Amino acid sequence: MVGFDESLSILENTTRRAILRHLVKEPHYPLQLSELLEISQQAVMKHIKVLEKAGFIEAEIVPSEKGGPPKKMYKVNQSF
Repeated sequence: MVGFDESLSILENTTRRAILRHLVKEPHYPLQLSELLEISQQAVMKHIKVLEKAGFIEAEIVPSEKGGPPKKMYKVNQSF
């Protein structure tokens, strides 16, 4: 977990706050967040990495329902 000042710096970004707002409601895949926020998947992943490193969110591996490879779904960390 990060300190108070670093947390504020991370949450200062409006895109990161928007990602957290969506993840608080339910877990999402990066593609879903990209479509909801109307930004590229690369931009979503950049922000997800920052949030995950800070301990705000965590990844969960979810098996594909169609027999494909498993995917990472992100959700808010319980301690957040």
